[in-house]
Amino acid sequence: MDTLREITQSSSIPICVGENLFLAHQFQTLLDKKAADIIMPDIQKCGGIGEGQRIANLAHLHYVPFAPHLVCSPLGMMASAHLCAAVPNFLMMEYYNHWDWDGVIAEPLAIENSYLEVSDKPGIGVDFIEEGLRRLATPDIPFFE
Repeated sequence: MDTLREITQSSSIPICVGENLFLAHQFQTLLDKKAADIIMPDIQKCGGIGEGQRIANLAHLHYVPFAPHLVCSPLGMMASAHLCAAVPNFLMMEYYNHWDWDGVIAEPLAIENSYLEVSDKPGIGVDFIEEGLRRLATPDIPFFE
């Protein structure tokens, strides 16, 4: 963290970190040391939506923007989008579309002009198709039944 602080303080390029930090405690250290200009927690790894909100609010107390890391399924993407819509220091959300979700989710996520529409459907707002999930499942690993 001390070296990261030195890099952040000596660079005119904003430093965005945090995808491999966990829980608010690690982000507290990062923020106290002023070791980042933007924080980038991975919501699926940092402790979920609740902990992600704590981290975003902690960063907000330090006047640091929140831009979550995102390499996950449509479920994780929509969970992150709901969180982003609920915090005051949201800057942007990373988007990574590596997988083909046709036949896996009932409706494609509404992305238009680089904006993701936050679903108002119950829960996170993503409905899965069981047959499509089974197609993606790892062979010889029991499926949720």
